[in-house]
Amino acid sequence: MAEFKPYPFFIRRAVRKYLKKEYGKDEAARLWEKTLQLYGDFVKEAPDIGGKENGMSSNLYLALAVFAFYEADGRKLTPDRLKELMTQQLPKSIPVFSALVDLNKPKNQERLRTRYEKYKAISDEKLDHGEWGNSWRIEMNPHGREKGVAFDLVGCPLADFAKKHDYTGIMPVLCGFDHLTAVLLHARLIREHTVATGSTYCDFWYLGDREA
Repeated sequence: MAEFKPYPFFIRRAVRKYLKKEYGKDEAARLWEKTLQLYGDFVKEAPDIGGKENGMSSNLYLALAVFAFYEADGRKLTPDRLKELMTQQLPKSIPVFSALVDLNKPKNQERLRTRYEKYKAISDEKLDHGEWGNSWRIEMNPHGREKGVAFDLVGCPLADFAKKHDYTGIMPVLCGFDHLTAVLLHARLIREHTVATGSTYCDFWYLGDREA
C-alpha cells in the first residue's frame, strides 16, 4: 500500500470547477466526494514506491488523482478534453523559476543530470533490495546522446495501474505532461518510446529550446 497523501492540489481546483460547471452544485459535491473516496481506495491499492523518500512518487499520486476523477465522472471525458482541463492548470510562465532552470545553460543541464544520477543510485539500491515496489528504474544516456540531458525510465507504476483498470486510453495525456512542463525549463523533450504504448521504457532527451 502506498503512503497516503491528500488529493493533489495541482488538479483539485480544476476538477471541482469542471464538476460544478457540468453538473451543478449538489451533484458536483456528490461526485467530488466520490472522487476523493476512489482516490483513497486507489492509494491503498497502489504499491509502496517509497513515499517522500522517492523524489518521483508525486507522479504516481497525480495519476491516481486523475484516474479517480475520470472514474467518478463515469469515464466520460475524452483524452482531448482531459488534456485541455489539465493544461489549464499549468502556469503560463514562472519567470524566476524559469530563469533558474533554463536548460539552455550548461550548468543547469548538469544540475538536472546530477539529480537523476542521484535518483538512480538510490532507486537501484532500493529496488535491488526488494523495496519501492514497481518504481521506475533509470538508465543514464543509454543511447549516447551528445547534447542535452538524456535518460530512460524503465518500467512505470502509472502504466501498470492504468493497464490493470483499463485507463490506458488516457495515459497519453499524463505522458504528454512531460512535454508541457519541459517548456517551463526552456527546453523541448524528444521522445520516441513510452511504457504506456507498449515499450519497456520511456525515453527522455531534453534539449534547450535554443539548441540545434
